[in-house]
Amino acid sequence: MVNKAVVKNVLSGDTVILRGKPRPNGPPAERLLALSNVQAPRLGNTTRSDEPFGYGAREFLRKLLVGKEVSFVADYTVPTTQREYGSIYLPNGDNVAELGVKAGWLKVREGQKTTREGQEEVLEKLEQLQAEAQDAKVGMWNDAEKGTREVSFTFDRDGHAFLNKYKGKPLDAVIEQVRDGATFRILLILPDETQQIITLHLSGIKAPSCKRDNAPEDDTSVSEPFGEECKFFVESRLLQRGVKVILEGLSQSGGQTFVGSIQHPAGNIAELLLSQGLAKCVDWSITLATCGPAPLRKAEKLAKEKKLRLWRDFVAKKVDTESTEFDATVVRIVTGDTMIVKTKSGVEKKLQLASVKQAPRGAGTTAPNSKSRDIKEVGYQFEAREFLRKKLIGKQAHVTIDYHKPAQDGFEAKECATVIVSNHNIAEQLIVRGLATAIRHRKDDDNRSHCYDQLLLAEKKAEEEKKGIHSPKEPPVVRIVDASENAAKSRQFLTFLKRTGKVNAVVDFVANGSRLFVWVPKENCRLTFVLSGVRAPRVGRTANDKSEPYGQEALDFVSQKCLQHDVEIEVENVDKIGSFVGSLFVNGENLAVSLLSRGLATIHEYSADESHYVNQLYAAEREAKSEKKGIWSDFKEEEEVVEQVNQEGPNREYIDVVVSDIISGSHFYVQKVTDEIAKLKTLMSELGQYQNGRPADPSFKPRVGENVSAKFTEDDCWYRGRVRRISHEGIEVLYIDFGNSETLPSSRVRSLPENFKQLKAQAHEAVLSFVKSPEVTEDYGFEAVECLKDLTADKQLVANVDAREGNVMCLTLFDFRKSASAEDSVNLDMVSEGQAYVTPKVRYARGNETILKALQEAQEEAIKRRRGMFEYGDITGNEDVTSTHY
Repeated sequence: MVNKAVVKNVLSGDTVILRGKPRPNGPPAERLLALSNVQAPRLGNTTRSDEPFGYGAREFLRKLLVGKEVSFVADYTVPTTQREYGSIYLPNGDNVAELGVKAGWLKVREGQKTTREGQEEVLEKLEQLQAEAQDAKVGMWNDAEKGTREVSFTFDRDGHAFLNKYKGKPLDAVIEQVRDGATFRILLILPDETQQIITLHLSGIKAPSCKRDNAPEDDTSVSEPFGEECKFFVESRLLQRGVKVILEGLSQSGGQTFVGSIQHPAGNIAELLLSQGLAKCVDWSITLATCGPAPLRKAEKLAKEKKLRLWRDFVAKKVDTESTEFDATVVRIVTGDTMIVKTKSGVEKKLQLASVKQAPRGAGTTAPNSKSRDIKEVGYQFEAREFLRKKLIGKQAHVTIDYHKPAQDGFEAKECATVIVSNHNIAEQLIVRGLATAIRHRKDDDNRSHCYDQLLLAEKKAEEEKKGIHSPKEPPVVRIVDASENAAKSRQFLTFLKRTGKVNAVVDFVANGSRLFVWVPKENCRLTFVLSGVRAPRVGRTANDKSEPYGQEALDFVSQKCLQHDVEIEVENVDKIGSFVGSLFVNGENLAVSLLSRGLATIHEYSADESHYVNQLYAAEREAKSEKKGIWSDFKEEEEVVEQVNQEGPNREYIDVVVSDIISGSHFYVQKVTDEIAKLKTLMSELGQYQNGRPADPSFKPRVGENVSAKFTEDDCWYRGRVRRISHEGIEVLYIDFGNSETLPSSRVRSLPENFKQLKAQAHEAVLSFVKSPEVTEDYGFEAVECLKDLTADKQLVANVDAREGNVMCLTLFDFRKSASAEDSVNLDMVSEGQAYVTPKVRYARGNETILKALQEAQEEAIKRRRGMFEYGDITGNEDVTSTHY
């Protein structure tokens, strides 16, 4: 009787296991069948070696039959061994035994006799085929081949060394046994043609376990749900198939079980198992997978959505995206994994980075106490906070709330989130630098970051590169001295800080609008810093302690503007309790002036009169008074004062200047013609000799705001400059004696010795009074620059300083060779040529009505004659244009 079955696997060159049709209640029936009348050399095992050509015979039959449907006829069963013998036929009718004998991998059993009808003809044909194979010297009849292989059936090597040698390399292999859906016994065929049997677990997944095939009779263990189905699923696709194996790691137990991926032309078996709900992802090995975690998670998600097999009872969490996803501004870093953000509605939220554990605090860390207010931090927590501060403070971030931690063990409830800034996951960047680790969640715990796999990959990379907390080096130690601990200690720092000028600092804490605590990184010291020239309203320390009017507003303004921001401080003095007094600048803006201009502070006359910025301070307070802002909302000026202001005339302060650089048609730099110009020429000559006579200092690292020596690109000469910005493009330098700027490579920037800093900067920023030109990048901007260049190039001019706006002078320029009156100026020429328009609503317009009238008449004439920017008519009808001021 002819039967049909699928060949499950080949045990040797003459024996196979056949698999019947699937059954509804379990895996299909199996049947062992040996080929009649022939025999093949035996394969080896852990107790014996292969017979010659045993492996070759097995391989011939494996490649011929595994996974294919065949026809077979059972001839007889040996009573003593209960082994069944028969014939197997391919779909085209070929007899497998005959094919094996013909190929030289099978031989006819010696002394085989039969009384069965028709068997004599079969034996004669087999013997004839064997004789032909012997004559052709194929298979086992090839005298030139030994027919043996070098194979190890047990793994007794160093697992780590073996992994390091072959990690990540696709190795030829045959799946010899499927223990469960994710664990296999594999024959590796190594590049040196040796063979090794290993146990391999698929990386990134776990399949239900199965009862052992050779379990003893008293074994009561049972397969887990879907275990047998999963095993059959894999066996039918991979058992005894030729595949590529990529070794990726060792098992958690540290034994000889490897973790890796299996590559098959039909696809990734791990993904297929997950998509069918026959396996689950596991965190500990998912980062090892060559394909990466993403496709595995995606396949698992698909099975969850369809509630397949292992996920039949899965219930998805309901997510309210409106409340869990939002944009916010980071306002404060609390710890190495916690921050405070402010939403667009003004609500502040405290967030902990999801699935992130901050670096542990090192032994020996000390906090301020009654004996000393100095700080010592051991470990990477300080570096982690600094990284987050530099990356996040003041930046817009996209926040996704992943889960909520309830209050427990005395800790407050927490919202755990993923924070994205500029398309970068901050938690991932923190972990990849070794400044934090990923939390190991329970396998049934879905409260985790939605980018959890990326965090695991980042930690793996940090471990491989031995960064941060994974480094074998001693943890870093940060010591911060409290320079304001007492008056005597503060005076030790005063001389140096005062002499240095502007110093880079970070605001640690804001006590009120005019008192802050700052950290000076260069000196590793912490200062109590009081703004000179101003007094901010007092803020109550407790709920019952009432604040002065606008005290809280001033505190909020300063906190928002500079808390944990990089700032510059300029120390002027210390007070009797050790606080440092001076000016603080945020992005170049004087904080005291900003407070006064908003009516959030008042002038402190004694310190204001001593300040370098006295004029700016008083001007800012006058502006707040006139606009009735903040504290001055109910202020009423005395009539005499108003009258006195009204009687103020125009400013007349004439200076000789040369235009050294032009930014736009109305914005430029000038040098004052004084005896310092000659000193500048001498200084530049000496600076060039100094720098050309010595090599560059490789340890020099310029900082923003620092005065440096810079080699100008056009003439390769050295000039004094100030660093504006440092980026991947280079170092942007402003030449402080001329006003022009450019971006240079670090090789053209060197330190500036102290003796070259004595002469003050000769370039002064200026604008044309009462007029404005388009920016050089706007329409008519280039023409305006060329016009101003024609009127001022290589000429010594006379300038009247009409006003000063901070460090910018508002000038009326005169060419004394042709100017006949106060109205006949370069400003007028620019308007007449249609290269500038009049801005009459400037604060210094009072008393200059004649000049303004001449400018407006010149503008009307330029409009009439369609000159320059007026070629298409009057563009000044827009109120925003005519009210523009600097």
